[in-house]
Amino acid sequence: MKNKFPIVLYPILLAFSLFLFDKLFFLPVIVENTYSWKKIERKFYELKEDLFEVMLEESKKNPGKQIGLILGSSRSGEFDSEMVEEFFPNTNSFNFAAPFGPPSFQAYWLERVLATNLPIRYVLIEVDPLLFSKSAIDYSLNGSYDNLYVLEHLDFFRTKSKDPWTTHTKGFSIDEAEVYFLKKLFALYKYPLDPTAIKANNKEIEIGFFPGMSSGITGKEHKRGYIDKIKMVNRVKFGALPNEIKFANMDLFLERDAEAMYNQYLRGSSLAPTQIFFFKKMLHLLEGKGIPVIVYFPAVSEPLRRRMKTDGLLDRFNAEVRKEVEVVSHSPNSKFIVIDPNEDPNWKCKDFVDSLHLSGACFPNLLPILFPKSIR
Repeated sequence: MKNKFPIVLYPILLAFSLFLFDKLFFLPVIVENTYSWKKIERKFYELKEDLFEVMLEESKKNPGKQIGLILGSSRSGEFDSEMVEEFFPNTNSFNFAAPFGPPSFQAYWLERVLATNLPIRYVLIEVDPLLFSKSAIDYSLNGSYDNLYVLEHLDFFRTKSKDPWTTHTKGFSIDEAEVYFLKKLFALYKYPLDPTAIKANNKEIEIGFFPGMSSGITGKEHKRGYIDKIKMVNRVKFGALPNEIKFANMDLFLERDAEAMYNQYLRGSSLAPTQIFFFKKMLHLLEGKGIPVIVYFPAVSEPLRRRMKTDGLLDRFNAEVRKEVEVVSHSPNSKFIVIDPNEDPNWKCKDFVDSLHLSGACFPNLLPILFPKSIR
């Protein structure tokens, strides 16, 4: 028996050793060399924690200023504090938008900001079918929430329903929570090894418009600089990242890109009950608080809008969103408004760099539509 006891321990010791070895791949120096320099999206999520700290510091420096809160995807990333202050004077607007930032991520930061008891002047919430799709949560599951938040909103007994709007749920599905915790615990699950990425990260990148001409910096150096830029933007623009692309892309490209977006995120799949739950949660968190809340359908290219309308998806989505907003609007001291620039005759500048993103030159036209006098 004495001889067999150590043998029983060998698998346990091996598993524990592998677990510890895996943790080495969480080290920043290893991540920088093994995870593709082109994958920058999750950094936008992770660095919202940095933006939150900036918000707290700025509030201490300028206690007389109110807080504006912008929640959404990269399509809302353009809105910076200086631009919005024209419509909400004496307000610092903090932009918590992230690539494909779904309602679950928006609700997480809304709750944290509300818990600070800072004076909130307005909240802008971006909504559309893409952000409510089942795959929109992928980026945010890389560790953008805290463990307790996921556990508190874990739905063990979700009832299945063909209609996601009527599905009874309490938050994250078991599958979503499993992915979240696996990425928290296992580095190689979060950062899978890719030999081509290792090579590319340490190779000098080419200048965009001149194939074959080196930029003089490696991929990982470029990414490092971009991360520094995001941190700088958190302090200078309060999280906003101005769209420096000012041109309009060709109609043929927009048609193809719209079809690709639809096929990747929306074709053959219903919306995610998880995201519908968190959207409703945000509305109820802001109900009766006297805070102006702008629920915003982002401007999208006509090809994508047309594609989303073919199967009734867009019309049903817009109707359900308006219905939910209508419910909370009846509560005393509630200030909600739904804005859809796609249907506003004042929206004239309709240049798009791809099917989702409006040209940076068009945002001055968009702002007065998003922030009407009736909500200020």
